[in-house]
Amino acid sequence: MLLGLNGSAAAYPFKHNLGPSSKGKDVRALEVRVAGWFPAHSQRLLRVDRNFGSRTLRAVKAFQRHYGLTVDGVAGPQTFRTLAHLEDGDGSTRHFSWAEFAQHRSSSCSRKAARYAGTFHGGPVGHRAVKRHVMEMMWRLEAIRAKAHAPVIVESGFRSIAYNRCIDGATVSQHLYGYAADIRMPGISAARERIMAKRSQIYGVSCYSSLGHNHLDLRIENRELPELHIWWWPDRDKAGRHLSDSGSPCWGE
Repeated sequence: MLLGLNGSAAAYPFKHNLGPSSKGKDVRALEVRVAGWFPAHSQRLLRVDRNFGSRTLRAVKAFQRHYGLTVDGVAGPQTFRTLAHLEDGDGSTRHFSWAEFAQHRSSSCSRKAARYAGTFHGGPVGHRAVKRHVMEMMWRLEAIRAKAHAPVIVESGFRSIAYNRCIDGATVSQHLYGYAADIRMPGISAARERIMAKRSQIYGVSCYSSLGHNHLDLRIENRELPELHIWWWPDRDKAGRHLSDSGSPCWGE
């Protein structure tokens, strides 16, 4: 067993080395943690599916290279120890907390919405499922943070149905499932944030014309909304500027 090498009793207990042709839940756990390292600049999907394929191999190698490990594509004690260092005892990741992603409170919303403030309850799926989805986003953001060498501030995470309705969120918002986060990165332009997200397996990337943060989501992972299993990245105008969903240039463009 490799548990003793992980450095955290709560870190995922990888028991065996994982490499090409490996299958099972341990591979899925690995893919959740390294998907953001798949070195693709285009809309190429590393599917989190329990199968250690060629794209998982490339993601593992990129992770190993960044953290100064032996770059062989095999996830073993070195890789697991590094992953454990990035995982907190409560199941969150080193640089992100559950509180950052819990529902906000707004004095203008109903008592029903306020009831879910600071929690992951009140959505279309149970709170345990929401936390699993939030954890997937945390690992993608860890990759973005590491590549950019800059902190990531989470402006908004999970929303209950009542809260989402109160703030006029999209009816099928990925925030309802824990698969979305609105973020900003101090010292990094919003345009650069979007580039980093596109290179880190973020399937939904959008901006706002009047707000400086970006929306990121993992919609292709959301089994509850298969009709939204598409890449959603900003369009560009003739000048090459990213456009918000309203068709206006993104903030700062």
